[in-house]
Amino acid sequence: QKTCAVVLTRVCDVGEAGHARRLLAIVQRELAPLRGVWHAAGLLSDALLSNQSAASARHVYAPKAGGACVLERATGMVGLGALTLFSSVAALLGGAGQANYSAANAHLDGASACRRVRGQAGVSVQWGSWSAVGMASRGVASERMRVAEAQSGFARIEPAQGLSALRSVVLPHGPPVVAAMTIEWSRLLGEARGAPAFLSHFAPSRTSACVVSAAAPCSVSAAGMPLERVLQLVQRAAGGAVDADAPLM
Repeated sequence: QKTCAVVLTRVCDVGEAGHARRLLAIVQRELAPLRGVWHAAGLLSDALLSNQSAASARHVYAPKAGGACVLERATGMVGLGALTLFSSVAALLGGAGQANYSAANAHLDGASACRRVRGQAGVSVQWGSWSAVGMASRGVASERMRVAEAQSGFARIEPAQGLSALRSVVLPHGPPVVAAMTIEWSRLLGEARGAPAFLSHFAPSRTSACVVSAAAPCSVSAAGMPLERVLQLVQRAAGGAVDADAPLM
């Protein structure tokens, strides 16, 4: 039995509560009852930390964190079967000049975790850069990514890889926050330098790449390593004492 999808396109500033409420009212009126929401809005306003301002923070927070809050409030009584938030690896790894963007995406991760605690559906996907779509696929951002790829071992996600990862992360009972990125481990870790002990399994002898996601066999785990050993590695990398309860950031 074939099913058909009905697509309704409307212009909406998701950072404005009134706009989002009107959009949801149109959806409820013209289409089937609302079952899920995917939030993929975002803007950049990159600058070094000393040049960041309240205005640049608001510019980035409004569609990303503010929009997610608006949608969550507006759908509070609907009982969604899915709320998928498009976060960024900037929330996990940081990014040069992206303190505001990293924080806004971290807000999505926290919102998803809170929804799960309350027994509601929700997942926040910390996406790496995509190759054919998205902010890093064109213009200055694309050139920056090209340079970073050559130096770091991070690569852009091909659409087929991204869709495969997305199918995994939106399954019920998965983790509330998932990172999905393409990594060339041998380049990232540097075969000549040798990998830290807790990443040694990700330093292959030959070049390989994989997309890290909730369902991928290359997800990072430090299970089985004594806390004392983990602290030694972290303190050596940080160059000083680190509390055992400090988050790994």
